[in-house]
Amino acid sequence: MYISKLSLRNFRNFRNETLDFTKGVNTIIGENGSGKTNLFHAIRILIDESMPRVTRFYESDFNRSIGDWIGHWIVIQMEFSELDSSDEAQSIAMHKVGESDEIDSTKGTYSVFFRPRIDFRRSLFSLSEDEQKSKDDLENLLSSISLNDYETVFNGRGNTDFSEDDNYKKFVGDFDSIVFPDPDEEQTDVYGIKMYGISIPNEFACTFAKALRDVEADLRSYRDNPLLNLLRDKEKNIEIDKKTEIEKQVEDLNTNISELDEVKGVSSGITQSVKEAVGETYAPNVNIKSELPSEMEKLLQSLKLWVGDPDEEGHEGRLWELSLGGANMIYLSLKLLEFERVKRQDKIANFILIEEPEAHIHTHIQKTLFQNLKQQNTQIFISTHSTHISSVSQISSMNILGRGKQIAEVYNPSNKLTKKEKTRLERYLDASRTNLLFAKGVILVEGDAEQILLPVLVKNVLGVSLDEIGISLINIGSTGFTNVAKLFHSDRVRRNCSILTDNDISIVQLPEDSSEDSEYEKGCRNSELSGIDRKEKLDVFCKKNIWITPFYAKHTFEVDFLITNNSHEILNTIKKEYKQKANIKRIQKLIENEDVAIAGKEVLRLAEKFGKGWFAIMVSENVNNITGIPEYILNAIAFACPNISNDTFRSIARYRLSSLIKHTFEGDENDYTQLLKELNDFETNSKALEFYKEKMLEDVLSKLIKLL
Repeated sequence: MYISKLSLRNFRNFRNETLDFTKGVNTIIGENGSGKTNLFHAIRILIDESMPRVTRFYESDFNRSIGDWIGHWIVIQMEFSELDSSDEAQSIAMHKVGESDEIDSTKGTYSVFFRPRIDFRRSLFSLSEDEQKSKDDLENLLSSISLNDYETVFNGRGNTDFSEDDNYKKFVGDFDSIVFPDPDEEQTDVYGIKMYGISIPNEFACTFAKALRDVEADLRSYRDNPLLNLLRDKEKNIEIDKKTEIEKQVEDLNTNISELDEVKGVSSGITQSVKEAVGETYAPNVNIKSELPSEMEKLLQSLKLWVGDPDEEGHEGRLWELSLGGANMIYLSLKLLEFERVKRQDKIANFILIEEPEAHIHTHIQKTLFQNLKQQNTQIFISTHSTHISSVSQISSMNILGRGKQIAEVYNPSNKLTKKEKTRLERYLDASRTNLLFAKGVILVEGDAEQILLPVLVKNVLGVSLDEIGISLINIGSTGFTNVAKLFHSDRVRRNCSILTDNDISIVQLPEDSSEDSEYEKGCRNSELSGIDRKEKLDVFCKKNIWITPFYAKHTFEVDFLITNNSHEILNTIKKEYKQKANIKRIQKLIENEDVAIAGKEVLRLAEKFGKGWFAIMVSENVNNITGIPEYILNAIAFACPNISNDTFRSIARYRLSSLIKHTFEGDENDYTQLLKELNDFETNSKALEFYKEKMLEDVLSKLIKLL
């Protein structure tokens, strides 16, 4: 038995989302604030017996995007698969859809509804039956309800997914059309039935290891201390004679300490001091006694962990002397052992929830920990924003949480992919590439030159890094764009992905008859034909997918970079690498030639001579604020991250003007100091940016804003 699906409606930052889970280890990845903690809380409400059974929801628990929460429902639904034949498991078995008398013994559901009480739902139904109903009537009725008029109901056996809008409108209500169902005719196969005589969470073994911030404090906790829970379990097995003997020894020790002359002397001194202060009549009797606990359970509470680093054999110290990562590993290990030894006993299903295990843990340990987290007959959920953990996760058991406006967006990266496609993607996604799963947008490139130079280009020209605007730059190497880009799709990861590649149009005029080609022209023609074929296939692949767009260099990255008025950057690179002035002059003449056939041939020769990746590193050292960004790259940036904020744009505008004060184009007579002052004087970002676009019409930032 395992959790196969979780649906959430109007709960915190989940407006209407469904997550699919598999047996074994499931990974939930997402950036900070994407809803990982909220998701775990929703799961625990339904399966964790340590959670309060009288679950209260508050106004803040409603998703903010619905506007006014009054009248709406919070619905958390869990679907289970592979139910066994036990009475407890079969109590939640679903009615088959359309055949309410039949039970599907292999699937079950358990749900919690936070909804208005039945008298208020009756009032909503009565209003919807009124032919003269109006929005004002609905608002008047809704204004009379408070949280005290809501109820929390746990039901089993429902088979309707309330995260789907049509179902929500039909079975909860359509607030726009003022249509509400009759609560006295609720269908049990839709809403499920109330669970009488059985507590479903009590039938599960569930351990939750929260994100660790203060391990020492957690291990001091009386209720949640996993060490104490393990010791409590062992305390039952201590022989009565041994227990009595130890308790007697502690009592004797207390007596001996209390009878010490030094202790008695302090006690007498306190008594005398009090009597002198308030007199014999009102002075209380004072004594000092040792109170070491003599009950076995309390004695076990006094046991503490002593630990040592593996590099310091023989040394042991208190927990706080260990590194944070080491302490976190010990805590997590205790939670797993607690689950195995204490909680997992005669239960119908076993669950472990681990929140962000990567906190303070070395990357190698993160990977090893994840790969070893395989418990027999136990379903494990791990939330993470670690690329190292996600790199060893299977995308078939992964859900991605993204941050939308007031809502979480859930992506299933393996949805509708073949087994072969999933396997290949999992082999491809190592730690350096899985950051594409966390990004707001992605740019795919196929060469080292683009991977090296593009981030420097963006940082030095715009003053922000690709990371700051939420873009992951991924070098696919020889993997092939289509194999990776298929992740980005309406059925899978709904994020924009730009593909940067070369069109490879020949830089020289080719003869009409290919038989007349020289050896050099033959190479150019073959590259051009390959480029045409690549473009046709890529355009077809991307045509019906709104999340992917290819962007092409007219020739190649190096040539297009050069002809974007960047000969100066190339020449500065050459001057550092060549010693003979004659060579520098010869190369300069070729690079500055206006004929792309000449200049382009030379820059490609240089890239070949030094190696494309190394040449890109050399050129990157000479990129500055007036370096040109090729148009196709600027278009790719705009597509990959369409939601750059005006705050960020204004920050870029300040950087552009500040840097142009120090270093500008030859012959440029603009007063950038004055422009910066005027820009800063605007109270709103929108007005400041309109001013910038007007005054800096041909600037790279103005072009980027226009594209967006």
